[in-house]
Amino acid sequence: MNVFMASTMSDSGKTAITGALLRILSTRGFNAAPFKAQNMSLNSYPSIEGGEIALAQAMQAYAAGILPSIYHNPILIKPMTNDKAEYVILGKPRAQLSFNEYLSNNSIRRLAVNAVKTSIRKLTEEYDIVVGEGAGSAYEPNLASKDLANFRSAEWLNANVFVILDIDRGGSFIQGLGLMQSLPPRWRKLVKGFIINKFRGDERLLNAAIKWLEEKTGKPVLGVLPYVDDLWLWPEDSMDLRPIGNGPLDIALIAYPYISNFNDIYPLILEDDVTVRIVKSPRELGEPHLVILPGSKNVVASLEWMRRVSLDKALMRIKGSAVILGICGGFQAMGRVLSDPYGIEAGAPGSYDGLGLIDVNTVYGVDKVVSLSRAIGLRGGLEGVEVRGYEIHRGVPQYVGDEPLVVIRERNGRPVEQVDGVFRERDLVIGITLHDSLGDPNFRNFVLNLAREVAGLPKRASSSLSSIDLLIKQIDKFSSIIKDKLDIDFMINNK
Repeated sequence: MNVFMASTMSDSGKTAITGALLRILSTRGFNAAPFKAQNMSLNSYPSIEGGEIALAQAMQAYAAGILPSIYHNPILIKPMTNDKAEYVILGKPRAQLSFNEYLSNNSIRRLAVNAVKTSIRKLTEEYDIVVGEGAGSAYEPNLASKDLANFRSAEWLNANVFVILDIDRGGSFIQGLGLMQSLPPRWRKLVKGFIINKFRGDERLLNAAIKWLEEKTGKPVLGVLPYVDDLWLWPEDSMDLRPIGNGPLDIALIAYPYISNFNDIYPLILEDDVTVRIVKSPRELGEPHLVILPGSKNVVASLEWMRRVSLDKALMRIKGSAVILGICGGFQAMGRVLSDPYGIEAGAPGSYDGLGLIDVNTVYGVDKVVSLSRAIGLRGGLEGVEVRGYEIHRGVPQYVGDEPLVVIRERNGRPVEQVDGVFRERDLVIGITLHDSLGDPNFRNFVLNLAREVAGLPKRASSSLSSIDLLIKQIDKFSSIIKDKLDIDFMINNK
């Protein structure tokens, strides 16, 4: 029987529990797959087909022991501005619309519905169990008639629905009752029970409330899961952005608007001498040893914000005294000119000034590169060294003074020859398009040892673990916590 995780709010733990359940099922011998019909996230990942899906579903696929597929997340919504988003359907960008336009555009709606149904049909044919996940609140009266993310998808999936209640933020029992009273009868029947998540303390304190909820709804509470505050799974949205470590190597992550794929910093958890701080102002920046400019869905808007808060001047001030690393959109932001003739990235056609930290321009095309990639280093001590990561971008670097750091030799298994990145040694500035490059031990070692030299710390070899190794260790850790807390046989066998 397929399973579907719903909730009354975002960030209740649906994604982590879904990933852990997939891991448990996989270790039990089931051929299981994740599914989230519609996900709004700026954190994305290449699928095996070469399309783009939400990072969270890629994580869940790896947890299940399979490769990420477009069918695991048929609709990905990537916000571009406050009122417009890019709609990626079955891995391909299809439109840039406001949410109202998305709901009312009949052709896009048909495409979206067909994508969800096609994905469900394919996954249910190929896998023993599909573990689905809803988005945000499972039932909103203003959206229920057109919502694809929650009970409509669960119904098409013919799944047992379990409602996750986040007790850490309070009101969970009332929310569970309110959801059940709000649902139409046919969707209410799909709910087979509740899961209490993020509890701190003595579980016996909940006995009376659990009995109350079960009597009011007629649905059992399957388990109470503890609050786990040191779990590092791939993030779904910026609510997961948090500091790392407590070591002497001071690293500042610039958290500008439209930050994307900030899971790029997660492999730094593997290094016990680092501290990563989240920075939004020159005062917070201070005097770091390493600054990271992460990805951005709207680099122009992120640049405008940095100028507005004077972080552009602060970065110029520390240039040469701290290592500055730009990844994908951060690499583009460091250049001189960003040219967007079609207005697809910035929202309006034009040329825009970058930070001017490097002599590289970026030209945005219509087509998007989405790939698992392999590069070879060209300079800076990386000569001949392989660096692996992934690409999701429309921008192509144009070199107008600086030299490339690497050459990309492979995209999705196909040979290519595309120079990329930059290393301006005199200014300690590094740029690269490959996301998850810090997840590659070779590149992580290169960057961190430069920063250690700045800090006066001894150079050292980085951990040999990759980002995927780290992810699996974290999922195994969470799975071991919940496997004895939930009645998993009830979840997959109840009809």
